[in-house]
Amino acid sequence: MSKKTPSRLGTALAVVAGLLAQPAHESARAEGIDTTRPYTVVVGPPRGFAPSERVDARRTGQSKSRLPSAPVDKWRRHAGGTIEVPPVVDESGRIYVAMTLPEVVAYAPDGKEIFRTRLGSAPAIAPPVLTSDGTLLLVTSAGTAVGLGRDGRVRFATPLGQRGRDLDVAPLSRSDGSVVIGGRALVELDPSGAVRARASLPERAVGALIEGPEGTIATGEAGGVYVFRPPNPPKKVGTFGGPLRRGAALEGGRTLLAVVGGKSLVGLDLKTGLTHVRAGDVGLGTYDEPVAIHPRGFAMVTTSTGLLFGIDAAGNERLRMVLDKGAQPTGPDPAAAPGTAAATGFFNAPADARSSPALLVDAEGRVAFARHNGRVGVARPDGNVALASERLCPAPVAMQPAGDDKLVVVCRDGSVWMLGI
Repeated sequence: MSKKTPSRLGTALAVVAGLLAQPAHESARAEGIDTTRPYTVVVGPPRGFAPSERVDARRTGQSKSRLPSAPVDKWRRHAGGTIEVPPVVDESGRIYVAMTLPEVVAYAPDGKEIFRTRLGSAPAIAPPVLTSDGTLLLVTSAGTAVGLGRDGRVRFATPLGQRGRDLDVAPLSRSDGSVVIGGRALVELDPSGAVRARASLPERAVGALIEGPEGTIATGEAGGVYVFRPPNPPKKVGTFGGPLRRGAALEGGRTLLAVVGGKSLVGLDLKTGLTHVRAGDVGLGTYDEPVAIHPRGFAMVTTSTGLLFGIDAAGNERLRMVLDKGAQPTGPDPAAAPGTAAATGFFNAPADARSSPALLVDAEGRVAFARHNGRVGVARPDGNVALASERLCPAPVAMQPAGDDKLVVVCRDGSVWMLGI
């Protein structure tokens, strides 16, 4: 749906010329508002198979489209530079990829390049996001929020007053058409790209901003949890009690789930601020971050040794699968000390400190995974694993659903893979 709001003045050509000719932080600026002329703003949840990192605003990893049950390589492209952030996929299946070069490239579902746009002199530092009206928003390392239309042309470019690592949190696209960008501070942009609100945080945000019942949720690197609802300043609602690397996911309407210190899966109640440990150290390497939420309501985490666990709110194990060759299941030893590898029934699992990309899960319970070693596949509800490749690429960065029976994987070497059936 849409609503009428005031229009803003400015010429798109001037913004484009400025971005191409000068560094983004020197040339980009939010434009003024003409309160006498109405214009249409599209509102509602952002459309797309994967409009943001980890698919949705709660960062659950839940795909609305069906994941391929037996994925195979359909096509491969090279973006022309290295990739460090996840892509996004719109409702037509178009894939948008930002690189460590100051460029973003769009691919059609068949792999054809649609456009390639240069972002001034600074690359995207945070995962891109699609807004309610289909604008592709990118945050550059120079501290500029750049909005691109579906044709690849610049719609707006807004300086944020921060730069570098203080902007690398995944932005949140809200259903009113606005976007919240995070780092050392939280900055809210209206649908035209103008700054609507700004507030400082006591600690640097990490991972991704989350749509919560009371406002935007930010998780801090030291474990603090903050809720931002302008015009009020961010309110601390609790702490995970330890460091976070890649943020959290929202289970239901009030439970935030995160891996703390790589060794514990912890839930935090947004209403009370109380925490509870769902799973502790099982002696099988570290837990990968972040958490995914199964449609049946339990948390899913993988370990650095290649095991997939599903754990419900009571701490009960609901799912266990082997995703890597190194993790070999055996029967658990009832005499072994709790929390050890023998007690859980796994031995000789080689740990790796590298974290793997976030999981995806569809409504039928298929779980797509990409391991740090390049092993990519889909774990089926019956416990079988269908591999797309033992080593699709040396370092997968992320995967996203791209339509029914389609899955896109991007790798650090710049390769973009479409998997299907």
